[in-house]
Parts: sequence; structure tokens; C-alpha cells
Amino acid sequence: MAQTEPYLRSAEAARRFGVSGKALRVYERYGLVRAERTAAGWRVYGPEQIRRLHQVIALKSFGFSLRRIADLLSGDLADLAAFLELHEQLLRQEATRVAEALRLLSAARAKLAHQGGLSSDELMDLTKETAMTDPRTNDVSAAYQAIAAKHFSPADQATLDANGYGGMHQPDADWGTLHEEATRLMTIGDPHSPQAIDLARRWMGKVFEATGGDPALTRKMKMVARETHQQPAFAAASPSANALMDFVAQAYGAAIAAGVMSNPAEG
Repeated sequence: MAQTEPYLRSAEAARRFGVSGKALRVYERYGLVRAERTAAGWRVYGPEQIRRLHQVIALKSFGFSLRRIADLLSGDLADLAAFLELHEQLLRQEATRVAEALRLLSAARAKLAHQGGLSSDELMDLTKETAMTDPRTNDVSAAYQAIAAKHFSPADQATLDANGYGGMHQPDADWGTLHEEATRLMTIGDPHSPQAIDLARRWMGKVFEATGGDPALTRKMKMVARETHQQPAFAAASPSANALMDFVAQAYGAAIAAGVMSNPAEG
């Protein structure tokens, strides 16, 4: 085994990355990294394995499951430059949130020192704004932003922004109502019913409002939604979200067949 750079044994690699030897074996079991072997059978990690471990551990820190990490690293993020760009984007977003939270806390401390107290409204606002720096509450935003950055071009994002679409990580009462209705209708189980067709008309109308009816952007939005729903933070909140999308898609097909809607996404 030619060695142009030092190879690390399992214990050394684990120590350098701050993980356990067991974690390295789990990553190997999921196919995320393949250690090489010495003549004596010891696992060793060279430059390619080190690069891969960096990607795996960073993605895991963003809340991705090991299965999802395997999918990501077999696709667009297999390229190191693309991965590092995504990693940098996510860290910059987190740094911006932390900087704003620190500014708000500093201002609150100054006001407390000057006035001797803070109002209930001020305390509630402060809690709401600074809690966003907790990584657990950022899982949803980080998961969506990572996937959106992979699929949406700057022009795509500009279109969505111009049409008032804030992203899946932003609260939206209209989408909440549609999801509740879709869940109820899916339980009944008839995507061809008049109620399901009407739901599909309103659901897809909201999608086309965000994408401007652009077929390519509509397809990208669907891909982003499906991938995002698989992330731990989203799956915990809505474990059947993709099944819900499948139901709406069937109802949408019924709406098209009935002449209730056209299909710009097929354009």
C-alpha cells in the first residue's frame, strides 16, 4: 500500500475526529467510509478516508441520519468542493443567528441596568429570538436550507422570494390548514373524491403561486420537499408527509383527468 501521506489507525483517527472507535465501525457498516487494511489486518485511514470522515461527521452534526448521509454523499455532495461550500453556507447562517442573538442580549442587559427591569413582552420577544441559536431548534431550518441550497439556483431562489415563499422551515397558516385537510382525506382514502380533487386544486395552486407556474422550478420544489421530509427534524413532526404528497399527487391527477386543472409542471 503506497503511502504518500500518513495513514492513521482506528484509535488515532477516532481521537483526531473526537468520535469513538465504535462510531467508525458503524460508519463503515453503513457504507459511509471504507478503511484500508494493513498486512496484519489493522484498519487504517488515508487521505481519501479522512476526507470522507470529515464529510460524514459534519453532516451528522447538522442532524442528518446516517442513511440520509449515505444518499447525500452518493450524489451531488460527493464532490469535496461542493460539500465544503454547503458546510460554509450553513455555518455562516448559524454565525449570523448567533451574532444577532448576542446583540439582542447585550441590548437587553444594557436596558436592564439602565431601567432596572424588562417588560413581559420584552422578555417573551427576547426568549423567542435568542432561542433560535439552540442547535435543536435550528434542526428544521438547517435541514431545509441544506437541501434547498443543493437544488435551487440563485435565480430559482429569487423567484421564490419574489413570490413570497419563505421556505418549508417558515410557519405558514395556509399550508398548515391544507396539511390538516389532506391528512383527514387521506385517512378516508379516496383521492378521486370531489373533496380530494378540490384539495389538490388549492394545494397545487399554492405551489404554482410560489413557483410562478414554472415547470422546472415546480419539479425542483417537489424534490426539495421530499428530501426535506426525510430529515429527522421534519420526520419527527410529520412522519407521513411524503405519503401525504403522494395522496395529493393522485388527487391532482384526478383533477387533471376531470378537466378541473391543467398541469404546468409537465410543460
